[in-house]
Amino acid sequence: MKKQHGFTLIEVMVAAAVLGIAATALFSLLSRSLSNIRTVEDLHHYQLAGEDIMNRVLLLSALPPGGKIEGDVKNVKAHWIVSLSPWIPEKLENNAPEAVMKVNVEILWAGRSGQRSIKLETVKATAISYKNDDFQQAIENALPD
Repeated sequence: MKKQHGFTLIEVMVAAAVLGIAATALFSLLSRSLSNIRTVEDLHHYQLAGEDIMNRVLLLSALPPGGKIEGDVKNVKAHWIVSLSPWIPEKLENNAPEAVMKVNVEILWAGRSGQRSIKLETVKATAISYKNDDFQQAIENALPD
């Protein structure tokens, strides 16, 4: 009886099955990683939009004594809300000419499972404008597009 060299059909089929399972798991992992990268990139775009709006507010020479200002982000499908409130002093009395204002910027967008948002917050020492200026327009015009 001669010794035969090589693999049996069963050994080849088992090796192919193991290789197929490993390849399927690897491609599944790669697919999830690419999806996660896309999600992080999208979130980064909205964060940059929020930072852009915050920088526009910080460039203004005077801010209103409080309230909310809203608008749409032009380059991504999102909505921004800027909330202003006095921080020091806590209440603006006797038309105080200057104060430290708390600035909150919120970016809202439609996500897969509902509305998503990102919030930024800072403070700014500034002059207070009690005029009825169009601060939304001032924010939008603060930086060139």
